[in-house]
Amino acid sequence: MEFQNRVAVITGGGSGIGRAVAAAMARRDVTAVALVDVSEAVESVAEKLNAEAGRTFAIPFQGDTTDEKFRAAAFDAISRKYGPVSLCVPAAGITRDELAVRVDKSTGKARIYPIEQFKLVVDVNLIAPVYWALEMIGRVAEDRSARGLKRW
Repeated sequence: MEFQNRVAVITGGGSGIGRAVAAAMARRDVTAVALVDVSEAVESVAEKLNAEAGRTFAIPFQGDTTDEKFRAAAFDAISRKYGPVSLCVPAAGITRDELAVRVDKSTGKARIYPIEQFKLVVDVNLIAPVYWALEMIGRVAEDRSARGLKRW
């Protein structure tokens, strides 16, 4: 796959798989990567990746991947500066490890895994990635329409 002259968005770009994918894209001459992460570490990761590549290609965006306004703002900012996003790697993920049911030894009462935690994990790991990809697809469709191109 060609990465030259392409713009990417990577969620979870501040560490792990997201950071590794961004580094690999840099070696393959991607034009720019929006590194998206909830952690403020995304700033220093972008600096390090840019230093390693010898050019500015990694642009940090710190925020909540489940926030649709943040998602739109990240796409707006990277697209405005570098052109349309045509690569999306939704690599953000969280765990909230705990037993689904735990019996308190002193009371004998069962405690069920908190639904708020379950919903958060599902939102970050399953729903948000779909919407980051849909955001890109919608913008590609708009760009193609604006240029008079038909469906692809």
